[in-house]
Amino acid sequence: MTIDVPDLDVLDTEAALLALAPEWAALHAATPDATPFQSPGWLLPWWRHFGTGMPRVAVARQAGVLSGVLPMYVLDEPGVRKLLPIGAGTTDYLDALGGPAEALLRAVLARTREDRVDWCDLIEVPPGSALRDAAPPGWDAEWGASSPCPVRMLADPVPPGTLRKLRMNRNRAGRQGGWTIEDATPTTVAPLLDDLIGLHQARWLAQGEPGALASPPVLAFHREAAPALLQAGLLRLQALRIGGAVAASCYALLAGRDRILFYLSGFDEAHAFVSPGTLLLAEMLERAAQEGRREAHFLRGREAYKYAWGGVDRLNSACRFRPA
Repeated sequence: MTIDVPDLDVLDTEAALLALAPEWAALHAATPDATPFQSPGWLLPWWRHFGTGMPRVAVARQAGVLSGVLPMYVLDEPGVRKLLPIGAGTTDYLDALGGPAEALLRAVLARTREDRVDWCDLIEVPPGSALRDAAPPGWDAEWGASSPCPVRMLADPVPPGTLRKLRMNRNRAGRQGGWTIEDATPTTVAPLLDDLIGLHQARWLAQGEPGALASPPVLAFHREAAPALLQAGLLRLQALRIGGAVAASCYALLAGRDRILFYLSGFDEAHAFVSPGTLLLAEMLERAAQEGRREAHFLRGREAYKYAWGGVDRLNSACRFRPA
């Protein structure tokens, strides 16, 4: 029996990275366990708005067909040169797409020996990744736990306390004339994203903090990524309206047929009495369950509402590789 050995290469220019997009998108669509965080629709906008180093993107091909991608880059900072995943910072799960994942990692580490990197950081590696616990020869690996990402199994019942509050808030909203849910379309994705940004920023400013959407590059990244993700069927951006005005908004990502990932949300304090964010989240969870999805991922952070909905921590991992 013949075992096909993949052809491995490391792309090291921005032009080569951008030219990979069609093949990359096709591989992503054909990989059932992939998340939108591994798609070119997410990572290429990230590169355009945050990529200040040198691309080092490991690719694998079987019989000429793309079978794996591990997008990394070399970043120079004062006194240190390091290898990082493309997507670092804004991305909750950073992983190889396809495989063989460990061979992709070995290839990019071998290439960056020539770059004389001081270390390589793999961060926010999700549970189940083929990269977890990798130990490439010639490198010392220090694996450890990283961010908690609570996950709710959609088949589980809603916790009684949350269900009582939900019923109460639905009744309150009904007495105020009810609510409607609006899904983003190609023509409405930009204004609905602006509504979400406004709600999110207002909430954080009221607490005296900048929030996740404070910087212009982050805003530019999302304004480019959202339409591409929607077109690829990877984005679910919804708004809850009360009296015609947007009272809550949620930016979620769809991973295959079985997961929904809740990335960003915001709500209008003027409607806090009916908890519009809870109403919208409940509607989105119910729809996901009706679609046959199994898991709702609340992503990084231990906010109380995630556990009120029955979220259970799953820990990402991180590793620092140093030349041995």
